[in-house]
Amino acid sequence: MPVLSDAARGFRPLQMAGRPARREPIVPVLGRAPRVHLWHIGCQMNDADRERLAEEFADIGFIPEVPLEDADLAVLITCTVRANAEQKVYGKFRELIPWKRERPGRAIAVTGCMAVEHGEGLLQRLPDLDYVFDVREPDGFMAKLQALHAINLDGPITLPASDRLSAYVPVMGGCNEMCTYCIVPFVRGRETSRPVDEVMAHVQRLVEGGVREVTLLGQNVNSYRDPSTGSRLPELLRAVDTVPGLWRLRFLTSHPRNAVPELFTAMHELATVCEQLHLPVQAGDNALLRRMRRLYTVDEYRAKIRAARDAVRPRLSLSTDVIVGFCGETESEFAATEQLMRELEFDTVHLAAYSVRPGTAAAPRADDIPVAEKKRRLNHLLGVQRDIASARNRSYVGREIEVLVEGRSEDDRPYGRTRENKVAWLPAGAAEPGSLTKARVVSATAWQLHAEPLGAAA
Repeated sequence: MPVLSDAARGFRPLQMAGRPARREPIVPVLGRAPRVHLWHIGCQMNDADRERLAEEFADIGFIPEVPLEDADLAVLITCTVRANAEQKVYGKFRELIPWKRERPGRAIAVTGCMAVEHGEGLLQRLPDLDYVFDVREPDGFMAKLQALHAINLDGPITLPASDRLSAYVPVMGGCNEMCTYCIVPFVRGRETSRPVDEVMAHVQRLVEGGVREVTLLGQNVNSYRDPSTGSRLPELLRAVDTVPGLWRLRFLTSHPRNAVPELFTAMHELATVCEQLHLPVQAGDNALLRRMRRLYTVDEYRAKIRAARDAVRPRLSLSTDVIVGFCGETESEFAATEQLMRELEFDTVHLAAYSVRPGTAAAPRADDIPVAEKKRRLNHLLGVQRDIASARNRSYVGREIEVLVEGRSEDDRPYGRTRENKVAWLPAGAAEPGSLTKARVVSATAWQLHAEPLGAAA
């Protein structure tokens, strides 16, 4: 087990609540393999959990990823980072109630962060809910389903070949940082990392299946540490870079405290690693950062950005997260955040209004910024960032870019992403999905680039 940071000493994970009442779902004799509909909301980790659950359902003989109308089991992979995400889950659950009652034997399961936060108390709160399980440890749930549906199963299901070009690969889970606003350490637990060899094998399987771009995932990915060798994220990047057939490599999400020069050097030197860095700042004022328990100063963050931009050439695309309306945020603190955004000129900013999360250190504090004021501050920064992003993208006009073509629109225009993770559009018929295309940018908006191809697709 990795050693906890000073900020996280004394942390204990929450236990799942005891089941208030035993309620067994009806299990019909289907005469075929049961079918599963998977729905998810939230971060990229939930996206990766969805892919992993699909594989595990196939292993026990269930058919995953079917449309809801064809499914026997609906699984909700939930998020609890913000109140709005929870409300969307409850809304989705209400939509499933008529679907469940339409045919006897249908069932609903909830997993993800809400399952850990609320435990099996959800079964009491939601009478039509059949199962609650921890997505980090689904073996017990899978074994129960396998036993209940034994008469309907005929061995593992072979999943059809995927045509996806990009995939997420979790390399670690949990977080030790204990930011005062964040519930992730309570629902995802302490940091644990996968061995380098295991990650490489996972990436190799994906590449053999046609994936060309991989994103290494962790709630705090740049604190990755191989449990046996102690290798850090820069060493992991160097290892994955050697996988034959991999075109692009990214990583999410980093913490400023662990963004070290060796990481920036690896980004510059490794051919597959893309010129994109997501480094959440959350706020632009030191007093506000201390209340958030972010454990760095604004000047320290600025120094990290300068070091990254100096090391990663020719261009580095920079994205960040910002919270507005945190407890006690003054007008001057808010203005400092705006000033930092203008100064550092992020390519992308993920903006969110603070919402109280039960169990966090900030939960007992007064949520004293009115909702209307949070919205005003949020919309103001959205406008500021729109102007910055527009200027950043216009600076690409006349420059050469590399586009990994992901698909085509209804009017046959290919679209994809650059190495800097910018959306790019090409003329109709200019390239095929799955190709790498060199192009020159001819125009740009705040959200996308428009380019003309330089030659034939790779």
